[in-house]
Amino acid sequence: MNQFSGAVLIAKHDSIIYKQNFGTLDFANTKLIDSNSMFELGIVTEEFTAAAILILKDEGKLRLTDPVTKYLSQLPYKNVTIRHLLTHTSGLPDYYDEVMKDKWGTNKYATNDDMITALASAKVPLAWQPGTHYNESHYYTDYPLLAAIIEKVSGLTFANFIQQKIFTPLRMQRTKILFTDTTAQDANTAESVYFDESKQQFFPADSFTAFPLEYKYVAKQIQGGKGISSTSYDLFLWDRSLQNHTLLSTPSHQEMFAPAILKDTVSQIFMGYGILAGKNEFGNYVQQRDGGNNETLGYIATHIHYAKDDCTIILLANKAKSSSAIAGTLAYIVFGREVVLPYIHKLVSIDTSVLNKYVGDYMLPAITKIYKKDGTLWMTVKGEPDLKLLPESDTKFFSADKEYDWQVEFQLDNKGNIVKSYFIFSGLKKEAKKL
Repeated sequence: MNQFSGAVLIAKHDSIIYKQNFGTLDFANTKLIDSNSMFELGIVTEEFTAAAILILKDEGKLRLTDPVTKYLSQLPYKNVTIRHLLTHTSGLPDYYDEVMKDKWGTNKYATNDDMITALASAKVPLAWQPGTHYNESHYYTDYPLLAAIIEKVSGLTFANFIQQKIFTPLRMQRTKILFTDTTAQDANTAESVYFDESKQQFFPADSFTAFPLEYKYVAKQIQGGKGISSTSYDLFLWDRSLQNHTLLSTPSHQEMFAPAILKDTVSQIFMGYGILAGKNEFGNYVQQRDGGNNETLGYIATHIHYAKDDCTIILLANKAKSSSAIAGTLAYIVFGREVVLPYIHKLVSIDTSVLNKYVGDYMLPAITKIYKKDGTLWMTVKGEPDLKLLPESDTKFFSADKEYDWQVEFQLDNKGNIVKSYFIFSGLKKEAKKL
């Protein structure tokens, strides 16, 4: 059940060089994923919301320096601008955790208007001076406010504006904003599903099974930061429109993709408008990604574009645990880098005294700790449970957890000192420096 289940598309310039679907939409493995199968995009939705704002800017209907209160006058945050919302630097409180939690209940699904009314009434102070800071915990309010501004300026609902200005012109026929009503769905009829690891079951994308019931009633119909489902091919059409400036003017395209504020100091990843901008061994890239290796998010949605080679990788999956690092593996393959193929590891007996030299902190790019416990090595990986490492030689170790094929390999000199250290995950072999 932990095999990859989803859709993969790789393109260079305007040509698709690889497109394939894998897996199923149901636990019984009877409904195969095909080219029409839709996947939850999560915060990849922000790309569309940001572009919609820029379309209105190009039409002369708003400016990014406009204060939010010009359009949403009931809010008390007069120094927050549209640009602050686009870059998640507003400092606004989280609409659920800090405003509506334990107050909304489960009698009615909240709308963007309800969220704005609650935000206006609560008058929670800003966490920082707008434009000066980014923090992941203050994230989810910004793009719903952008959706409300789009409605105010255009006179259309957010869903209709996105449909008329983006989906229809680009012929994105299998892309929809799904959370627009309260109709009950099950995994047999839902157009977009995800796999809940804790329950070992597929659910509709709008189920929020891992969250408190009240959260579902607050978040399900809040639009702007989530809610779009799509296919790999439709996302390719979307990607091409961005790169070819089909919908946005060249200045707006450049502004959307420009690094605006540092998000991750370790990986040197910056926020743009609805995207992340960074640089790795393959050059400058922009991406958006949602999902993760936990029971809360049972899907992966990744859209990444490498500028130098005009290369696009799209990965959509309805099982998160088997999919988190595949986009990186695909990039290695596309750019001709070595990929370590999976194989069956064989446990061997070694003199455990050699383990002491391997204990320590390693930079990868975040700090990863290796420690010794009960006569064996253990590994601390951010966001994951600690992994037990078993020896297959004196210098190579593999994870005892079959769901995580982490490997660690050391090169020693003739005196037994560590010369190089390598961490291998999902086929990617990366050198890690011991601190």
